[in-house]
Amino acid sequence: MKTDLTGSLAVVTGAADGIGRAIAHALWQDGASIAAVDIKSVDPALVCTTPGIAGQAFGAFRCDASKSDQIAAACASITQAMGPAAILVNNVGGGGSDPDNDVATQTDAEWDFVVSVTLSAAMRFCRGLVPGMRARRKGRIVNISSSLKGGVFGKVGTVRGRLPYVTSKMGLIGLTGQLANDLGPDGITVNTVCPGLTLPGPDARITQRFMAMPEDERARFYAQTPLGRLATGEDIASAVQFLVSDAAGFVTGETLTVAGGALR
Repeated sequence: MKTDLTGSLAVVTGAADGIGRAIAHALWQDGASIAAVDIKSVDPALVCTTPGIAGQAFGAFRCDASKSDQIAAACASITQAMGPAAILVNNVGGGGSDPDNDVATQTDAEWDFVVSVTLSAAMRFCRGLVPGMRARRKGRIVNISSSLKGGVFGKVGTVRGRLPYVTSKMGLIGLTGQLANDLGPDGITVNTVCPGLTLPGPDARITQRFMAMPEDERARFYAQTPLGRLATGEDIASAVQFLVSDAAGFVTGETLTVAGGALR
């Protein structure tokens, strides 16, 4: 999908690789300046694959999204260096390391980390960047949840620490709904994209984990998807492109599932 985001600053969290990088790349192609936030370094050559237009800029900002003070500092640095954000894509998040996925063995440390980096981080980035949107009387916020937000049954080899993961992803739906109500009078829309299983590239951890699964288990995912394939990073980015465009100016508080018909 091609939209015109010339003159807009898009902040994309978790932008070093995977879905986040695909989103940052797509918004750059649409003319937006990009503030790429990640705990890892972000390679601008992988985001800005075409020359920028006049006034278009790229900035990379290191941040541990599980730390409130680092998010506040990153938001302040972005605003000072690049100006107020017009678009915020809360993509950062993740699961844990517990392969057992049992509430009886769920540790506080893993629970707190996953909830912090997935759910709390989204609120904190909004807290830091919404004032700039309010001043402009316009903004777009997209929260990246998951088609697994309603829970999963049985073994799912692509998700570890799924109890805090699913809880956080469902929490993003509530955050979206309330922020849409609160920020609508300021001209700010807030929506959620729920990707299905997405293979955004060979260097992505989810792709590597999926390819390490037994062949019959991988085949099950394809069989459960009516469109017969798994999502790419570009599939998810296209949904975000729509929601941040003028064409979606009257869409807020909504959840868009991008899973090829497979909701789990």
